[in-house]
Amino acid sequence: MEIKKQLLIKVLTKLKPYRDLAEGILALVESSYVDNQAIDGIIRLINQSIKTVKKEREKGVMQKWLELVQRIKDMEEKENQISDKELDKLLADI
Repeated sequence: MEIKKQLLIKVLTKLKPYRDLAEGILALVESSYVDNQAIDGIIRLINQSIKTVKKEREKGVMQKWLELVQRIKDMEEKENQISDKELDKLLADI
């Protein structure tokens, strides 16, 4: 349990600037009240949070791609074709 606890303390310390609750959870983990079951629960919550953030980022990327495809489609309808330079510029925005 002690190794897991120390690793969790390191992770939470690194997360403090990025996650508001990391400091409070860190205080709990550092206290004498935490047991192995609580540590495992916190680790599960962190894993779920990582998966959620990853899905949100992927969703954001997919949304950008859909918007880009729509812009390309609109440009092609207006001009009948799009230049490589214009396409490169649009792709650079992602």
